[in-house]
Amino acid sequence: MDFQLMVRRYGTTVHLTPTGELDLETRAALDEVQARLEGVAAVACDMRHLTFMDVTGLHGLTSFARRLGARGTAFFAYNWQPQPRHLMDLVDRLCPPAGHDRNGPTHLLRRSLQDSAAAARVRGSALAQQDASHRNATSPRRR
Repeated sequence: MDFQLMVRRYGTTVHLTPTGELDLETRAALDEVQARLEGVAAVACDMRHLTFMDVTGLHGLTSFARRLGARGTAFFAYNWQPQPRHLMDLVDRLCPPAGHDRNGPTHLLRRSLQDSAAAARVRGSALAQQDASHRNATSPRRR
C-alpha cells in the first residue's frame, strides 16, 4: 500500500494522518513535514490508517518525535493499529530501559496528550531561559 501523509494546520497545532505503510522507503516524508513545522506548539498524529510499520519506520517516527521535543514542540500519537502497536511492544520487550530510566524506546510514541504537552512546556521553558541567558551575556553592559 502506498504511503501518504495528510497534514492539516490549525494555528500552532498540526494534525498528521499517515496512511499505509511506514518503512525505509517512506520515512523521509516525516523529515519533509518537519521542515514545515516552524512555529508549531503541538503535533497530533492520528495513526488509525497506518496499517504497517517496520523497524526503520519506527526509528524514523521516534526520531521525529525526539526532534520535535528538543525544540519544545509536543508530539502525541493516538489510534494505533494492532501491527504497529505490536511492533512497539516487541521493541520495548527486547530493549528494556537501562539504569534509572524507566521509559522504553517507544515511550515518546505512547505518551498521553497531557504528558506530551507537559514535557514540551518544560523543554520550551528551558530553551527560553537559555536564550535569555545568552542574550544577557552577549548584550553590551550599561554604565
